Amino acid sequence: MPERLVVRVDPAVDWIDDACGPEARAALAAHPAFRPAVARLVGEISALYSGNRLLNRLLSDRGRNMLGLLVLYLDALPPAEGGGLTAARIVALCTATGVCSRGRAKAMLALMRWGGYLASAAPTEDRRVKPLMPQAKLVALQHKRWRLVFEAGSALDPELARLAPRLDEETFTRCLAILLGEAFIAGFRPVSAAMELEDLVDRDGGLMVLIALLTAEGSGTEPPSIADLSRRFHLSRAHVLDLLRLSEERGLVERGARGTGRLSPLGRDALERFFACIFAVMGGAARAAEARLRVS
Repeated sequence: MPERLVVRVDPAVDWIDDACGPEARAALAAHPAFRPAVARLVGEISALYSGNRLLNRLLSDRGRNMLGLLVLYLDALPPAEGGGLTAARIVALCTATGVCSRGRAKAMLALMRWGGYLASAAPTEDRRVKPLMPQAKLVALQHKRWRLVFEAGSALDPELARLAPRLDEETFTRCLAILLGEAFIAGFRPVSAAMELEDLVDRDGGLMVLIALLTAEGSGTEPPSIADLSRRFHLSRAHVLDLLRLSEERGLVERGARGTGRLSPLGRDALERFFACIFAVMGGAARAAEARLRVS
């Protein structure tokens, strides 16, 4: 299936083309340490979500992961530039970018508040505005996800290794959230480098199931059972089976009459293209954040 990477036209995100273009991603994928880096990252992502019901409901797969990023983006963006975190703004942004429906966004925000990831902020003079603020749990989780990419990708991109300590700086991480948010709003999607995965990343647990298969393959162990995937990512067995059938239809998984099956060569290649894009965008955003802070 051909790629569908969006060409950047907004000067605010002009770093995307250089960071995530075909040549940059091909160079990462050709690096001798690329497959070990992917194996390390997918293993750590799988471990992060395994057995955690709330994380699997809140921030797994594309839509809910991007919701967490957009929360930090609006919180970091200056009010003069349209920032300031409110329920109305995050719902509008989610619907405008196709992250999820208005109703789903409201439900996810309610769940984030219930889970201690979001809370009400001090009221403003305008009583119609209901400001929110991300809690330490959400910030720490997003930063941990970023750190996993920086650490796994440091063998591929020396700049990720050099800039990783700056994830401890609030000014740097807030700038990083703004840059990644700007790129997403402008149309950049990592899955555009692997369109075979598009149906799966929009389904609950779809990407996580494929990651679990890739992790098992990398460790030389048997693929996890349907029951194990169900427990690990808090999905029904029927849903896991549906995801595997869809993956098989897309040519991503090779299955027999029973069991989960294994990744096909296409499935493995698609995941590697997807993670090459993840490494590329994080490296590009980190360099752009450093440059933006240098001139600010």
